[in-house]
Amino acid sequence: MKRNVYIFRHGETDYNLEYRWQGCGLDPVLNENGLDQAKQLAEKVASLRLTVFYSSPLVRAVQTANILAQRVGIDIPIIILQDLREGHFGDAEGLTFTEVRGQFGEEFVNSVCWPTVETWDRAFPHGESKHDMFNRALGCLNYILHCTNDANIGVVCHAGIMSALKCGLNLEQTPNPNCSVLHLQYDPETHLFEQIHD
Repeated sequence: MKRNVYIFRHGETDYNLEYRWQGCGLDPVLNENGLDQAKQLAEKVASLRLTVFYSSPLVRAVQTANILAQRVGIDIPIIILQDLREGHFGDAEGLTFTEVRGQFGEEFVNSVCWPTVETWDRAFPHGESKHDMFNRALGCLNYILHCTNDANIGVVCHAGIMSALKCGLNLEQTPNPNCSVLHLQYDPETHLFEQIHD
């Protein structure tokens, strides 16, 4: 039987609002709009029959996961997995997108934001590449699928992780706004993931 993995991006933080590069080295909380976004997402998620949530350890993801789980059911567990954390973007972390483009160049930044398998080994100085992020994120998804037989699984993480998965799984590179959803369906016979457009 095919299994559904719903990957949710966390709600907005003030760093998102300020267009700052926000990796795992920064751990801000959701702002008021981010809390509202998570509550709106929770209303949509309520019908998905999720029985477990896995979350990045970063506060913005855990806050989002808690809001989703509370809406789905009081006994829904949230399991924190370190490998779901956002990428480490090295010297770019905390800088605005304008500052990052000025320092590293438009083409380089675009190749990090929208990687292909030809460019996904690029990384900011002292940072992590999307290839590295994909390897740990895919390993984490495989671990989750091995640990539970649930047909519907919720995962709360980050835009960088979603972008890395889209690249590594050969999916279309589309924006990942706050509280967006990437729906993957896993086939246990072929061990392949397919993107489902709901």
